[in-house]
Amino acid sequence: MPTASPISTEPLLSVRPTHLAGPGDADLPSLLAERHGWFRPYNSPTHVVLVSGTTGIALSTGSGTAPLSLTGIGWSVGFCHQVPAEITQSLLDEAATGLLHRPDLFTGTGLLAGHHARAALLAAGWSGHHRDGYELVSAPDRRAALSFPLEAPGSEVMLTGAAKKGTWTVRFGATAPEPLLTAATAALLAPAVRRAGQLPARHRNLLTTQTLAERPPRTGRFDAARARNTAAPPVPTALPLSDRPRTGSSASVPAPRHRPS
Repeated sequence: MPTASPISTEPLLSVRPTHLAGPGDADLPSLLAERHGWFRPYNSPTHVVLVSGTTGIALSTGSGTAPLSLTGIGWSVGFCHQVPAEITQSLLDEAATGLLHRPDLFTGTGLLAGHHARAALLAAGWSGHHRDGYELVSAPDRRAALSFPLEAPGSEVMLTGAAKKGTWTVRFGATAPEPLLTAATAALLAPAVRRAGQLPARHRNLLTTQTLAERPPRTGRFDAARARNTAAPPVPTALPLSDRPRTGSSASVPAPRHRPS
C-alpha cells in the first residue's frame, strides 16, 4: 500500500525576491482540474495534459526550453519547470478565470505590448534599458528581466530569472493575451511562500525571509495579492544598482539571443 509523504516540520517563510526563490512545489494539472474544472479528453494527443472545456485552451508538454506550454486560439505561452510556482499558477489562474469574463481577450488578435507589466516593474524599482537589440526591464539585482525585441516586434516576449542551475524562462508569444503577462508580473513582485529546504542553496544569502504562521500555502493571483498585503516590506538590496547589466557573472540573467532568420 502507498504510504503518505512525511509532513514537513519546517515553518513557512515569506520570501523575497520571488525570482530567486526556486520553483517551490507546484502541481499545475491539479490546480487547473480542481480549481477550474479543466480535464483531459479521452481521445486527446499524448502531449495534451488538460483542456479548458469548449474554450480552446490547452496545457501541453513539449521539449527544449519550454517543456510546458499553454496554448489558445492564435497564441501560446511556454515555461520551464524551474519557474517559481507563484508565477505559473497566477498565469494559469488568469487564463482560466479570464476566459469566463473576457473571452475576447484570449483570441490572439493583437500584439503583446506589456504596458501594465512595464509600469509595475518600474514602479517597484526595476530599471529599463536597451541591450543587444532588446528592451530590458531588469531587477535591481540584475538576476531577472522582462525583455522585448526592438527590431522584431512580432517576436516573443520573455520573462527570465536566475535558477538553481542556469535560468528559468516564461516565453510569451507575440500575440499572447496581455492579462497573462500582467498576472505573471504581479506574482513576480509579490513574496513567495516556501519552506527553508525548498530554497536554492546558491541564492540563500540573497534572499530576505520572514516566518509565517503555519497555514496551507497560498497560490494564484488572488492569494498572491493577499500575501503582498500581509507580508513585511522588502529589505533594500545591498547589491549595486548600476545602469549597465553585469557581465561575467554566472548568476546574472543574460540578454536574449537573436534567433537565426
